[in-house]
Amino acid sequence: MFEPKSMRRLLRVLLALTAVALGVLLVAAAQLVRLPVAVPAGLPSPTQLTGRRWDVRARATPVATPTAPPPAAPTRVATPTAAALYPGLRAAWVADLTVEDDSVFSWGESFTKTWRLANVGAETWPTDTVLSFVRGDEALASAADAVVGAVPPGATVDVSLRLIAPKKNGRYVSSWALTTDGARIPGSNVWAVIQTIEPASLAELAPIRGAFELGGHVSQGLTHVAQLRQAGMVWVKVQARYGENVDLRPFIAAAHEQGFKVAVSAVGSAAMVTEAGFSRRVSEWMAGIAAAGADAIEVWNEPNLPREWRQGYISPRAYTNLLCTAYSAIKRANRGTLVISAAPAPTGYFNGCTANGCDDAPWLEGLVVTGAARCFDYLGAHHNAGATSPAARTGHPADPEGKHHSWYFLPQTELYYAQFAGKRQLFYTELGYLSAEGYGWIPEGFSWAGNISTAMQAAWLAEAVALSREGGMVRALIIWNVDATCYGDCGSAEDPQGGYAIIRPGGACPACETLEALREP
Repeated sequence: MFEPKSMRRLLRVLLALTAVALGVLLVAAAQLVRLPVAVPAGLPSPTQLTGRRWDVRARATPVATPTAPPPAAPTRVATPTAAALYPGLRAAWVADLTVEDDSVFSWGESFTKTWRLANVGAETWPTDTVLSFVRGDEALASAADAVVGAVPPGATVDVSLRLIAPKKNGRYVSSWALTTDGARIPGSNVWAVIQTIEPASLAELAPIRGAFELGGHVSQGLTHVAQLRQAGMVWVKVQARYGENVDLRPFIAAAHEQGFKVAVSAVGSAAMVTEAGFSRRVSEWMAGIAAAGADAIEVWNEPNLPREWRQGYISPRAYTNLLCTAYSAIKRANRGTLVISAAPAPTGYFNGCTANGCDDAPWLEGLVVTGAARCFDYLGAHHNAGATSPAARTGHPADPEGKHHSWYFLPQTELYYAQFAGKRQLFYTELGYLSAEGYGWIPEGFSWAGNISTAMQAAWLAEAVALSREGGMVRALIIWNVDATCYGDCGSAEDPQGGYAIIRPGGACPACETLEALREP
């Protein structure tokens, strides 16, 4: 039995415990009835925060402070956008007019990069608008900004910078933008992307040489195998044109089965040379030809002429960009495929080398300067305007005083060979003598060939082969042509293709006999 004092003590304890329990219940109830706090859109929920105070007070959306992204060192600080200052100013890149991405330059080589930009905004660009360096490799920056000035809405403008390739091997990327009043016009960023290669003197180049071989350009496939073999030919050549999607694999396989090597002259249209990605696309196509088994590929055709390379853009540098890109692609696809540089048209009527046309001698000099010799195995050459013995140096009806090498086989061969200090043999992808015998007339512009008989054609071809074999300057000679039948209207004005053929009207082949006599027992 409890005593009264003990009972009172027990009651006080129970009352205290009850008060504590009631307090806990009241706190819990308060938590249960608390309304949830709405989280502003785009912000993390409170449960995602650790050790932070969450401020849910209403506030204006802050304007981001412009900060330059971490650039590649060295760099300049990017200018702020002009959008806030001039809301109606906008620009857009239209095209790279010169120097496509990943063009190859020698150390210290200067070049002009030209971009086309359009005013796509509602306001005329201010008169103080310039093209300024933004970021990237400062080694590829210009010495000064390019002045642009006022350009009205809807108009385009071509902007050029003179740049210099850095003197170190590598890939360089730099960006420019239009600026006005110290601020950048939105949408105006443009880029220059180049690769540099240490220049190598001709003396440092390892020579590439091979034993002389003979071949012929065929227009009718392998329909004259017996005549080809009679003449001692081991090469057959065809032309392939970008975009025509002709499958060369059956022809290559058939030629190989007959014991012939295949040379392909790979060409495209003059207009496409300024299209974006031109060198890359064409090179990938040529790589496919190499993968199909081609033994040699001539990279383009006569790029010193406006009919083969877009007028206004002809230059040894522009062609070297294509050649070096194609060389890498071809060798990756088939290491055994020989790369032949595009034969220039042997000319002397441009008075040098301009963007509208280039004579063959300064053209080759330009290839030496651009380092093109690193990007081909053999130097392409054409000779199809001869009207004298291949060893002659004067007497051509169009050049009786012997003023220009292009009319004469041996002087031309010597000049071409000397341009590369004997480090690169010639690969004649076209050599022929026009005879109108059997046709009765000479097309306008070919009057110099009016007195050439079929017998002279046969004798001169044999002499050219003998000189090539003995001189060591020529790796291969492809006779233009074996079996063409077109004469006059051949897709171009008065083209006497059939007059160059060694298979003459009626089926005889006098040249097959003269060439057969040269064959080694």
